[in-house]
Amino acid sequence: MTGGIEGRAVTGHWREAWLVMLVILTGCTLPQDQSSPPQTYLLGRGVVAPTPVRRPSGKILLVTVSKEAPGFDSQRIAYTREPLTLDYYHDSVWSDTPAKMLLPVLVQAFEATGAFKAVVSPPSPVLADLRVDVDVIRLQQEFMTRPSQVRLTARIKVVEMKSRQVLGTQIFEAVEPAPSENAHGGAQAANAAVQKMLNGMVPFALSYLVR
Repeated sequence: MTGGIEGRAVTGHWREAWLVMLVILTGCTLPQDQSSPPQTYLLGRGVVAPTPVRRPSGKILLVTVSKEAPGFDSQRIAYTREPLTLDYYHDSVWSDTPAKMLLPVLVQAFEATGAFKAVVSPPSPVLADLRVDVDVIRLQQEFMTRPSQVRLTARIKVVEMKSRQVLGTQIFEAVEPAPSENAHGGAQAANAAVQKMLNGMVPFALSYLVR
């Protein structure tokens, strides 16, 4: 009687071992994801800062970039083939959200003017005299024309920190043709659009800040 119980126990042990091996072998034969990782692009690369000014203000400038408008608040590279629609490349992404990539570019551009004692960005504890807020409204590649074009739209606001007075605000839009009809061409055009926008935004802000 005991031998029968032991025999069933041994049989059960081998059955469990076989099931474990079967699970392992099945797992090894599962199809693996062979797709390549998405191509990552940078925004603001190669942008040249505007010409420095001659008279420093001695003030501290705080630069902020808000979250993007809905549809442009991720690393996905957006494009459109007709008005009121928005699509995204599946095999290409930005290295970060457009707002986060633009912030260091704006800081560098204002630093290069030589107009300020310091240029800082959040979460800097330094008390600033002036603030520039930039809202990214749109960054998309448009295929309604040939060649396709990239449209970058953003709003800038200049604020005097002590009084909280808004000194000036304006919407800037830059449109650049894409050298190729794909994400790579779109990324190249987007960087050219950033350069064009900086060339307008920085002088606009300095007209209020440097007096």
